[in-house]
This record gives sequence, structure tokens and C-alpha cells, in this order.
Amino acid sequence: MATQSIDSTHLRQYFEHLAGNTCFMDALQTTSDVDKKLLAFGDDPGLANTVVHLRLLATKNDGLVPGSLKEALRVYFVQCRKKKNAARSEKRTIAKALGLHATPPTAQSLAATGMVKVVIRDRFDDTGYKRGTLLVDRGNEDLVGSGNTALSVPVDESWYVIEPDESIIFIDSKGIGSVSLAVLRGKCSKRPDLLTYVNSVIDEAVNDRKGVRPTHGGDLIQFGWNAGPRHARVFGLVNNLTSKRLSMTARQQKDSRALGILALSWNLLVASLPAEVSTSCIEAINEAGLPSMTVKGNNSDSGYTLDLPDGSLCFSTAERAPSEGYMSQNYESPIHTDQLYAPYAMNWVTFHSIVDPDQCQLHGDRSSGGNYVDVSLRVVVKCATDTVMSMQPCFKHGTTLAREGVCRQGTAINFSKHIKKAFDEAIAIEGDVKAMVTQLAGEKE
Repeated sequence: MATQSIDSTHLRQYFEHLAGNTCFMDALQTTSDVDKKLLAFGDDPGLANTVVHLRLLATKNDGLVPGSLKEALRVYFVQCRKKKNAARSEKRTIAKALGLHATPPTAQSLAATGMVKVVIRDRFDDTGYKRGTLLVDRGNEDLVGSGNTALSVPVDESWYVIEPDESIIFIDSKGIGSVSLAVLRGKCSKRPDLLTYVNSVIDEAVNDRKGVRPTHGGDLIQFGWNAGPRHARVFGLVNNLTSKRLSMTARQQKDSRALGILALSWNLLVASLPAEVSTSCIEAINEAGLPSMTVKGNNSDSGYTLDLPDGSLCFSTAERAPSEGYMSQNYESPIHTDQLYAPYAMNWVTFHSIVDPDQCQLHGDRSSGGNYVDVSLRVVVKCATDTVMSMQPCFKHGTTLAREGVCRQGTAINFSKHIKKAFDEAIAIEGDVKAMVTQLAGEKE
């Protein structure tokens, strides 16, 4: 950055003022908010407005700079270099632990590890199971309210129950070996701290944002792009923060955290699930042409940040999640179907635990509940922390009722047809929809 001329006396006083200011010198030592502290000393032409500019100015006028400020600047940039190298190393460690750079494995290669079971299983006739019917685990029938219709699962011995420690892939014999359902456990087991962070962001989202599907139990928080309310379909960014008094900075921080964990979820899901699933979804995404997930005030198509307790990590070139993502907590749904433009939906169960045994009251053949059920496949997936799944929501499915005192939550990536339809209609009218929506959101703020 070019500097404007300033007399040496004024410049010497400026450097001495910086060296004598405890607040600024402490900021250099801790490498925090240095630029902000620097601006407090004025923004006159010729004075530094960033610490990088200050180093250039000090180097050019070395004889005017007190020794204490020289040393503080030297230490500052050494510490910055160390932090940058440590962050780069930590990102590589995370990518390796989660297998984010690995080529997605095929179902056959997962089976070859001996840790994943592959089962050929075709779908059954599900016409006898009506949409809207509640699902309940056998032994938990006391959870069904009077007057409600419920299906107790497993219904009989023809049903398959996937245990909490079991990883399995179901293959449809009629679909040339296509994957019907994949359930893989422990994909983030080497980094439990990431699970803790993701769960903290989900907790924050549940408390701060308005959910969708209010007639279902629990909370389902949408993020990214949507089609607006049913009575006024319009393609745009989700705007569900309940507090209207949040500052722009606070909103952007919350949005950035949500964007970050959904991007992490997407990259983990694509790298972990069978290639047959990942490849077909990516092909559908490319064909649909919807923009990647983003937030107001961020025009980039890639990159995300994880605000971990030991410091933020910025994956500046990493892929973001597709346009539509969700965070859920204790979410329950009756038997239903979803219409997607991709063949699968994906989710990551990040937490499942009995947090209050007294309230849960497990005895006899009761269970915690909250399990995913593929009705036409006749499969019950026992819920467990750190489970990645792919499913085909165009077939009847739902979740079983859960007992009080149980907490479960996670993230999901979906590909709703009605959102794609709203996007296609907006494209036909407006052209560059993402640019238009981003601009309008910025003007509104």
C-alpha cells in the first residue's frame, strides 16, 4: 500500500505513542484485534490502518521507531506465522481423521473392510401402511396418545433391526445392485471434539431460529435456500432467526457457524457413504444447477469456517454444502414420503443419549425411541451418536416416538423438488437469481 508523505517529527511521535500504549502493545503480544486497536490512533493519510501497513511504515522509517515497538512487531509476525502453520497442520489432521480427501468407497470396497455388512434386500408392498400413521418401537406403545393410529415396529420377523453398533448397506437386487439404505457408524470417532462443536452449533440454532414442519415433534431448522411459505412460493435465502434485534455482526457469526457445520457434514457424508450414493447425488446437483449454500453478505461459492474452541479454522477452498440443509433436535415424523430431485437424502446423527434416566423410565421391553424407519424396506435403524446415513425418502419412512429424557440431534442434506421448481421459475423470470437475492438481502439489511 502506498504511503502519503508525512513529516518525520509527526511520524516519530506516532511511533512513540504506539510503543507507549499498553493496550496496543498487549494486542500485538496476543495477536488479537490489532487492526482495530490501530485505527484508534487515527486514520490520517500516511498513518498505518493495518498492522501489515504498520510494518511497512516502520521498515521504511526504521530510525524513527522505538526498539520496543520493533521487537513487538517482530514477535507479532512470528506468532502469526506459527498460528498459520498450526492451523494448516490442524486442517490436514482433520481431513485425514475424517477421510475428507479420500475417494468415496464403493459398497463392495466397504464390505471388503470386514466392518460393513452388505445385504441384498428388496422393498416390500407398503400400501397397508398409511401416510400420517405414527411410528413407535415395540414396547413403547404407552407413548401413543388415545385416538392416534400407530404402527409398532418391528412388526414381525420379516423386519430387520440395525443395532447401534452395526454398519450396514442394503442393496436392491432389482436395481442392478443400487443402494437402498446405508448406515455407517463412527466416522468421526477420531475427533470427538468436532462432534462436540457441531452439537453446540445445533443447540444454538434450535434456540435462535424458527423451525419448519411445526406439526411434527421436536425441532427441524432449515438453512440455505428455500422456496418460501406454501402460500407464497419464491426462491430465496432462509431467514429464520427469531430475534430481530441482533446486530449484523452477530447474525453473520451465527450464519457462518451454521454454514460451517453443514459444509463439514456434506464433505463427511460424501467421503464416507458409498460412491454409488455420492456420485448419483452430485450428478443430480450439477444437473439441477442450484447455487451452493450461502449466507447473507457472503458472495463466495466455496469455503467455510469452523470456530473451534482452540481457534478458528478456515477451509477457504473446500466445497460448501448443496443449497438445502437442516439441523434437527429430537425431531419426530409419522409415515410420509418426500419428493426429491436427487435419488437420496443424507444425514449425520451427531448426538444420541439418555440425558435423564429417571424421566426416561426404561424398564421391561421399553426403549429410548427416536429411531429411523424405512417402512417399505421394513428396516428399523437404532439411533446412535456419530451415524452417517443415506436413504431414499421417495419411499415411505419416518421416525419412532421418543421418550422424555432422551436427546438426539444431527444434520441433514436434502434435495426438495419444490425448491428446485421455485429456482427454475425464478431463473426463467430473473436470470441470475443468486446475485439478485444476495443484492436484495444486502439492501434490506
